[in-house]
Amino acid sequence: MAVRVLIDSRWDGDTGIGKLYREVIARRPAGVLPSFIRSRTALGSMLTPVMLAREISRAEADVFYSPSFMPPLYSRIPFVFTIHDLMHLFYYTPAHRLYYQHVIARLAARAKQVITVSQFSKGQLVELLGIDEQRITVVYNGVDNAYRENTEVFETERPYFLYIGNRRKNKNVPAMLAAFARAAIPEDFMFFLSGSADGELSALIAQLGIINRVRFLGFVPEEMLPALYKGAYATLFVSLMEGFGLPVIESMASGTPVLTSAESSLPEISGGAALCVDPHDIASITAGIETLVNDGDRYRLLRTGGLERAALFTWDETASKTWSVITEQNMKV
Repeated sequence: MAVRVLIDSRWDGDTGIGKLYREVIARRPAGVLPSFIRSRTALGSMLTPVMLAREISRAEADVFYSPSFMPPLYSRIPFVFTIHDLMHLFYYTPAHRLYYQHVIARLAARAKQVITVSQFSKGQLVELLGIDEQRITVVYNGVDNAYRENTEVFETERPYFLYIGNRRKNKNVPAMLAAFARAAIPEDFMFFLSGSADGELSALIAQLGIINRVRFLGFVPEEMLPALYKGAYATLFVSLMEGFGLPVIESMASGTPVLTSAESSLPEISGGAALCVDPHDIASITAGIETLVNDGDRYRLLRTGGLERAALFTWDETASKTWSVITEQNMKV
């Protein structure tokens, strides 16, 4: 029997959520008849729940699915949506925090199921938003085969550490830069970062005396990432908090060791195959960088362990579990 699924397609874009959306939709199983939200309401708009409720009321669908954190205000059909993390409670404005606590949490209680991307995030949803753990399903993200199969290496004359991500406070970029500057490693090592330089970060880099050792890559197209990871000596991803941390497994799948955080979801996702350090302690991050450079045996173990760990994360598995939640919840109504 076919299941008619109304999908919030507005999230299709150059973000982690957009990547998840495309991979899941591309693996839509037979028997699922999709339709899509037509509204152009801005992503993250606080009016989104109202818009979604109206769209659902007009749609001929059996279930609604969104790959992101905005649920409908009300719904005549079951709905499933994804809360990737609770970063809004810690690193955004007080208005964002109140919205999550008093709007998202209450609407989530009406969902047939909430999908999240790690056991860490599930624990936060239960503890901080009061969502019934029986309503929450953990579905890990996957990693594209392009990272495993790639043979191209980003061409550069000097070895480099790599950071891929945005500059939000939780990403801990200033601490990684400070640790890199202090590390007792050869001066020819570079630190490459996605995105463009900004005034505050440029001032810090100048203060640290590493202007000639830092390179901003600007916007990095997805198709360029496999070569960047493969060419890197190691990936630095020492965040203060992550719901999942896709760069960790992308780097591992490329055969590149990872230095990451010993907090939040990152030990769970890296599964012992990354070097984990205290993200609040620059000396700890510095020691981790030095270990990667100076301990050849540890470096090789991280490389092989990372390849094995990344092999466990596939988009086929992610999509299969996601569609199972969507369609099974519909059948239970």
